[in-house]
Amino acid sequence: MRRMVWMTLGAAGGILAYRKLEELANESVDKGLVLTVMDAGNSAKSLAVGLGDQFVKLRGGDNSAGPPQDSIT
Repeated sequence: MRRMVWMTLGAAGGILAYRKLEELANESVDKGLVLTVMDAGNSAKSLAVGLGDQFVKLRGGDNSAGPPQDSIT
């Protein structure tokens, strides 16, 4: 029974991935390969920025001054 569930989930995931890639291929033909690659790069960049913001929040805030420095007196 478990195999049937996992096989069904795998097949559904494969179908969804195929449709998404087919849609992306059709879109890239329409607007050109360069624009498609640029869009992918922008998406990756925005994902990285979002993850960076989450790491900053987890770290406890943004300290633009960096780590505390010993004062020389």
